[in-house]
Amino acid sequence: MEENNLSEGVSTQMAFKRPEIQRLSDALVDQIAAGEVVERPASIVKELVENALDAQAERIRIEVRAGGTALIAVEDNGIGMSPDQLRMAVLRHATSKIHRAEDLDSIGSYGFRGEALPAIGSVSSMRLLTRPRGTSSGHELRMDASAITMDREAGCAEGTRIEVAELFARVPARRKFLKQPTTEWGHTIDWLGRLAMAMPGVHFEIQRDDRRAMVWPATSDPMERIARVLGESQGRSLTRVDWEEGIGHIEAYISGPEQSRANTAGIHLYVNGRPVRDKLLRNAVMHVYRDLLPRGRFPLAVLFLTVDPTCVDVNVHPAKWEVRFREPQAIHQLIRNALRSGIEGRGYLSSSELPSAATPSSWPATGFSAQSLQKPSYSNETQRGSASDGDWLFADRHQLDSDAPLQGQVLEEDRPIKASETPRLNFADQRLLGQVMARYLVLEGEGGLLLVDQHAAHERILYEKLRASWFAGGVSQQGLLIPLTLDLEPQALNTLMTADQTVKRLGFEIEAFGESSIVVRAIPEILAGNNPESLIRDLADELDSESETSAEDPSQTRILKSVDRVFATLACHNARRFGDHLPEEEQKAILEGLDTIPWAPTCPHGRPVVARLGVRELDGRFGRR
Repeated sequence: MEENNLSEGVSTQMAFKRPEIQRLSDALVDQIAAGEVVERPASIVKELVENALDAQAERIRIEVRAGGTALIAVEDNGIGMSPDQLRMAVLRHATSKIHRAEDLDSIGSYGFRGEALPAIGSVSSMRLLTRPRGTSSGHELRMDASAITMDREAGCAEGTRIEVAELFARVPARRKFLKQPTTEWGHTIDWLGRLAMAMPGVHFEIQRDDRRAMVWPATSDPMERIARVLGESQGRSLTRVDWEEGIGHIEAYISGPEQSRANTAGIHLYVNGRPVRDKLLRNAVMHVYRDLLPRGRFPLAVLFLTVDPTCVDVNVHPAKWEVRFREPQAIHQLIRNALRSGIEGRGYLSSSELPSAATPSSWPATGFSAQSLQKPSYSNETQRGSASDGDWLFADRHQLDSDAPLQGQVLEEDRPIKASETPRLNFADQRLLGQVMARYLVLEGEGGLLLVDQHAAHERILYEKLRASWFAGGVSQQGLLIPLTLDLEPQALNTLMTADQTVKRLGFEIEAFGESSIVVRAIPEILAGNNPESLIRDLADELDSESETSAEDPSQTRILKSVDRVFATLACHNARRFGDHLPEEEQKAILEGLDTIPWAPTCPHGRPVVARLGVRELDGRFGRR
């Protein structure tokens, strides 16, 4: 027995081999570095265009094929490089931007790490052509997986052209994580738009799959460039803000409460001309708008912050999206002061009543009548399946058969009605006392008063009707008498076109009109009378928010959750608002509408629909108990 144990121990020790620490090869080091710098094709475009701007380019041409997986080419008319400088540029940590450690304290260029070109060259085939200004010939360098395969004199125009092909072809583990070409193109054009807004004096020409996709001519007017990138209608809605305090300067273009988005994609932030994704800056923007916009709505803002380079650290992340400030609270206060001054200048903070977020006056008011509230049909499958599979709502959902009476007794406390209490009432049968402060409908019921939030109630009705139509095979459309041509951000247009079948089933009929416009021919019938532009923008925002997770989980459950979010957003932003004065017929129509849908105690975003004020509570206020 002891001999067996001893032999087993010896064999175990012989089988175990201690791993040795080794120095990695340069090629492997470059591929590891590429994982930090080259996340996707848009990352390569970002690095190459930033290099062109650092080279004083005034014209930049970008070509993208197959979303960037087949080819990315960036050509500029910058200062170019000599042959020796070109060979140096593809070495790791070789840069012309900084020379000493002290230079990291005051970075004024886009690039400075010296990692981009060698990282890109390690995961692709790369060709570089360059010719310095004032010289008669240029030079060509070709690389394949970090190895230089060609180094020769070549004819070319002044400036630099860099081509990247076969991205991740030799790194299949990375290539399989790339999305569809249309998705990768969306990320690329989104980033190019952000950078173009920071550099209005630079001419950008963008080609997609060998056809011209976008041209942003150089201009001295930042607002003109912003309007070209974001669309004319959104550009016209922005107000310029110019503000300076001791720590820095703010130049911003901001929307009022009447123009908002369904997510934060409309907030574009820059620090010393560099696009950033910074929570501090975004929080400062949202702090100003928190009392101006409904919950779930976000402003449109293009904000340029200029500070002393020594007051900000851009050497935080390899992709240079993140920054750190020496005095973050002072920066936060600077942005709040600047934006507040701009909003006050438009009068939004001076009145006692915030402007109503109802439909713009240029469009008919939201029609909502008893005739439009035909009772939707809810199958048992819809009833039971939607509660567990599709309802993403923050509030608990308890759906009952639409024909079953609501049961329970009226409670005395002043609080929202819960689904589990299931009161026995029909809202339309209660005595309507009227509308209070253009906010609540007041009903006299058994044992007290019922207060109905007109916005939450109408939102819930629209949501349930949209949802029922989806389960019935698709939301009914209503064609526009005159089709609407709408300018969109390229990323928004790409999102809509990628999800064209879902968009159609949601009740919209659209088609692309170039690379930055669409033609809207129909919208959901239930939302007829609303501004088609706001409907389309909200739809694009919600689909964009869900596109990545839906691609990773294409199951019906995931799709239904995504669609639920779209329905909730469309319902919220097209329902009657606080501050809307409703005629008695429309008040009654809302109450009748509540009786036609499965009972739910909240709007899709969790705000209570109804609250009770019991007779005991009323008596107590007058000392009668």
